[in-house]
Amino acid sequence: MTRSIAALTLILAVSACSESVSPRAERVFYRGGGEASWGTVCKLNRRGFLGMGERGYISVAHVTGNGTPLVGPKDAVTASDALSDWSFLGIDPMRLDAQDYPEPHAGMALNIHGFPARDRDGEVVPGVAYLDDPEPPFWWIELQDSDDGIAAEGVIGGFSGSCVFDEAGALVAVVHANGFSAIGGTTNTFAKVVPVREAILQAQHRGDPVASTPVIASAPTHPEIAPPPTYPEFAPPPPAPDPAPGPTAPVPPLYVEVAPTYLDTAPAIVLPPATQGAAPVIAPPSPPASAPVQPEPTWASTPPAPPAFRQIIPTPRGAYRPRGIACADCI
Repeated sequence: MTRSIAALTLILAVSACSESVSPRAERVFYRGGGEASWGTVCKLNRRGFLGMGERGYISVAHVTGNGTPLVGPKDAVTASDALSDWSFLGIDPMRLDAQDYPEPHAGMALNIHGFPARDRDGEVVPGVAYLDDPEPPFWWIELQDSDDGIAAEGVIGGFSGSCVFDEAGALVAVVHANGFSAIGGTTNTFAKVVPVREAILQAQHRGDPVASTPVIASAPTHPEIAPPPTYPEFAPPPPAPDPAPGPTAPVPPLYVEVAPTYLDTAPAIVLPPATQGAAPVIAPPSPPASAPVQPEPTWASTPPAPPAFRQIIPTPRGAYRPRGIACADCI
């Protein structure tokens, strides 16, 4: 009888934990300087030496930048990027294979596993991959209502760095930020994530650079040359409108709220120290003005000197030319 009760208890416990947060998501807690903050890191589940042990984590740089957590893995950061907001801990990303992690695509069913601030049990948030962001490597996930009727409410503080898994349990991305935008046919609630595959490729210097406006060199213009004439009668006709336009392309959320690690208190603003007794700024001395050239005195009894013919070297416009030299070639 006792064994039956124990077995039943074990079955109930397992079934109760079946929908709980993944063990690959670990809570991190930082404290220092009168502040406390929360975040999440995610196990890469890469086997260690000779297949023994699990090594390596991935998270976002704005979480791991807080230093060594008081609670959570103490692995050192091996590579990070603040702009793309990814961070690897406890493993050299050069030893990772990007092909081991699925690439997100629109319509992919996903689940976010993480720890909101002050939560020790974790939370699972369902979602669907929406579209990639114009600025790589980010992707957008449309968050869905939970099965128990809780409406999509976004990934609050502490969810930063949370694991994003596909239906097969493979790690796809980590959470970077919240996004809210009124887009028809959606829940208007989104999460901005960093795909693990792209983070590995960037860490290995094989990923796409951050999108920027291309600079196109223009040909030099010559105002003195008239532009070639145009002939409107030979211009191609404008394209005809599409009689059956397809569905409009999805647009990313317009309002983005970066999800920082949750803080108990606002960070103190440290003003720069006031400089006292600073030496006055002394302007450099100006060069003395050159004295004007005085003409040589002439005498009535002295015959005028013959004119001297010297080679005149033209000078560019605006350049200095000594006085007393008159020529037609100088400009």
